[in-house]
Amino acid sequence: MSALRLSLRSPRLRRDAAEGILDPSAAATARNVIRGWHGYDATPMVTLPGLAALLGVESVRVKDESSRFGLGSFKSLGGAYAVVRALQDEIERLSGTRPTAAELRAGHPSAAEITVTTASAGNHGRSVAWGSAEFGCRCVVFLPEDAITARARAIKGHGATVVRVPGEYDGVVGHADREAARNGWIVVSDTAYEGYDETPRRIMAGYTLLAAEMLADLADAGSPPLTHLFVQAGVGGLATGVCGHFAQTCGERRPRFIAVEPWRADCFGRSLRSGRASIAEPPFHTAMGGLAAGVASTIAWDALAPLLDAALALPEPVWAAGAEALESGRLGARIIAGPSGAAGVGALLALARLPALRRLLGLDGSARIGAIVTEQRFD
Repeated sequence: MSALRLSLRSPRLRRDAAEGILDPSAAATARNVIRGWHGYDATPMVTLPGLAALLGVESVRVKDESSRFGLGSFKSLGGAYAVVRALQDEIERLSGTRPTAAELRAGHPSAAEITVTTASAGNHGRSVAWGSAEFGCRCVVFLPEDAITARARAIKGHGATVVRVPGEYDGVVGHADREAARNGWIVVSDTAYEGYDETPRRIMAGYTLLAAEMLADLADAGSPPLTHLFVQAGVGGLATGVCGHFAQTCGERRPRFIAVEPWRADCFGRSLRSGRASIAEPPFHTAMGGLAAGVASTIAWDALAPLLDAALALPEPVWAAGAEALESGRLGARIIAGPSGAAGVGALLALARLPALRRLLGLDGSARIGAIVTEQRFD
């Protein structure tokens, strides 16, 4: 199976203005803080002329996150920033003083007594583990029992404790929340649920840096605005941060936003079709582990419902074709991408063989497409 399932937005969904999707001040603060971290460097945006030719479009540009902070994933922008903010809040609550990120990185005695925890399919957990190691606290990461060994090993490499939990990711989120309450730990989750949304908002604010870098690259190159942006969905944090920043910055000239997700774990596609938040039922059976979420983050759906134009559900051969094409370099750049990371490029390769879907999405000779390689391959 190599076809795509296209979901267009229900007419019942309103198209609201971009205001209120993200707090611009909080997002600007997050970007400034992360830019000040040791090892920060903007990741490249590369052109793929071979893919543009296959699609018959003006251009395809891909943001390559495979080198971000040496972690190989965009997730380091969100989870680690949320760790810093959580430590600052907790230390201020306990002592009345609020340390800076630099003071935490230098070694703050109060941070060493704090434990943060999260549920993860792999990359978010690694970001939280890395942030915990960088800023001096303890960390426990809960993974689904079928999470790949390389991801668990990478998390342990940052000094975190890894606990595998039976079941799918959505159930692991609830398990982590219960364990945190029992042990007095601080949850640093990238998905929002009832009674929990401040930290996911901070994570989304961190992800706006990725979008800001894309816009800066386009401006530096003297390129006209993107007309389409394909972005991986998962629980929706990345899509909210990226699409929200594009919408607030570009206004009416913002691109069409197309979510990319696994064939089974297509909660955003289902939600777009029905006009309300909908659930994808497990089991998901996908190698796109970072996208294998059946329930959208509540605040992500609220933010993306006015913005998303469409969603594409991908069967497994689609990401695999994207990863192979990127690794070969034949599209115009060589990138070693993992399953979730290659999903956007895989979707575009599949669209090259599906003219009817291209027409529905407005992918014609004047289209200027953006996509994101969100992660490197973890062997």
